[in-house]
Amino acid sequence: MEKAIADKLIFQYMNKIFGFALNKLRNIDQAQELASDIICEVYSSFLKSDNIANIDGYVYRISRNVYSRYIGNLQKIRQFTSIDEMIPAPEIDDDDLEMQEILRREIGFLSERQRLVIYMHYYNKLSAAEISKKLNISQGTVKWHLSDARSKLKEGINMNINEQNTDINPIIFTDMGHSGGAGPMGDTQDMFDSRLKMNIAWACYHEPKTLPEIARAVGVPQVYIADVLSKLVEYAYIDKLDNTKDPKYRTNMYLIDVRGKFNYNYNGINDKAAEFLCEKYFPEIFRNFENDPDHWGLTCDRNDINFLKYNVVMLALSPLQMFENDWDKLLVKRPDGGSFIATAVVNDDLSIKDQKENIYWSCGFMTRTWDNFDEIDDESDKISVESVSVDCRYSDRNDGWRDNPSEDWAALAKFMKNGKEKISPEEYKRLCDKGYVFEDRVQPATVKITLSKDEDISNSWCRFAKEKITVSDEVKKFAKHMDDVIFEEDKKHFPKHMHEVVKAMSMNHLGAGLMIPRIVEKLLESGELMPLSDIQKKSVFSILFYK
Repeated sequence: MEKAIADKLIFQYMNKIFGFALNKLRNIDQAQELASDIICEVYSSFLKSDNIANIDGYVYRISRNVYSRYIGNLQKIRQFTSIDEMIPAPEIDDDDLEMQEILRREIGFLSERQRLVIYMHYYNKLSAAEISKKLNISQGTVKWHLSDARSKLKEGINMNINEQNTDINPIIFTDMGHSGGAGPMGDTQDMFDSRLKMNIAWACYHEPKTLPEIARAVGVPQVYIADVLSKLVEYAYIDKLDNTKDPKYRTNMYLIDVRGKFNYNYNGINDKAAEFLCEKYFPEIFRNFENDPDHWGLTCDRNDINFLKYNVVMLALSPLQMFENDWDKLLVKRPDGGSFIATAVVNDDLSIKDQKENIYWSCGFMTRTWDNFDEIDDESDKISVESVSVDCRYSDRNDGWRDNPSEDWAALAKFMKNGKEKISPEEYKRLCDKGYVFEDRVQPATVKITLSKDEDISNSWCRFAKEKITVSDEVKKFAKHMDDVIFEEDKKHFPKHMHEVVKAMSMNHLGAGLMIPRIVEKLLESGELMPLSDIQKKSVFSILFYK
């Protein structure tokens, strides 16, 4: 076959060959090696052959044969993959321990095949022809691996000598969470259970990187991170951007790097927003609430108006969430059924040590529903409830969504309806331990609601809040201004591919749960609110709606 035709054909089959290798091995690093072996043999066969009747079948037979030899040699290859067994190339001074360590480290960044070829050539003193025979690959492939490996080693050594290597300062994720619905496998905290996973995700966040580039950025040989990267891709924390032989990867998480100039208070913007709401929004809301003989239907233990006003603060933020976005389209679908944006704060050991406590921490709104009306015949067991909760420093809770199951609220509703005889001893103990029940009295605020025929219990808290609270044009205008300012500030700290998510996160900022601690702080300073008792702190900012 003429070389020009062979060149054209091999180019056409490259992606198919790599797909064959990846399908067989399920490992990117090994698939690259196998594909390179197949391509070399196919190309060589093209040059030697004429009048190939079925090129697809011809390429497949060669691929299958090379794969069989590869599997036969895989155990042999693994015998020489330990970095500790590697020794420096002869031209490196044996007395230069630092240089030896650099070389060992750079050898670790090579693929399995290249580590083996380097080992056999420099340690066992085998020629390219001898290596070719032992590994059942062509001499051309051996020479290419030696040349490519030497180039990579030289580049890596120079980068270390010039103190320009790309190893990142190892980071750690804190405040890991999610925005959306977690699946059975949990959320960010469950997946990122090691510093290695965190640093892999951070390495390809601001710009896409290949597996070798991620390995160098993290400072860990790619053989150790390939499977970890694959897991992060499988659960959609990192996107694989293409299906080339050496694909690029990019992290899709909402990562807040607090080591730099990121400021949770946006240079005082959140404080000004809280002051505005306490002056222009809440006075009228509190007047309407206190002047209503029924207090909007909100009830609590001993009908404590001060306690109910804390919960009104939480309710009043719902009508401020007035701007629609395409949030559902931005949520990342997970293989376990979860659908959420993964969130985390990026720190390192030094910044954590020097970091001051964020007294304005707050989770988002946690809603839980339970409705068995269509499943239960016994009227006394029928339960239809929705709860809304927020954890912050003014509540004695900080376990977030994990310690807030729907079952707790269903048990509380049963307790309200029929007494503790209708719930199990374990349910009763949990309600008491959580502070939802104290001395056999219900502690969270509750509201009995009426639903129309077409309505279900879901989203009752938002409908209720919008029925009771009116947002003035002045507040609406300020809310829109806040969103614009926050987005312009936020997007400076995130890569461009995350800007749509950043905009959605910045939207309705005035109505976010993170405003609660600042608002409550100012209402306490003005005397509009009074401090809560210890038992009240366990259930504040939690409202149960039931029908």
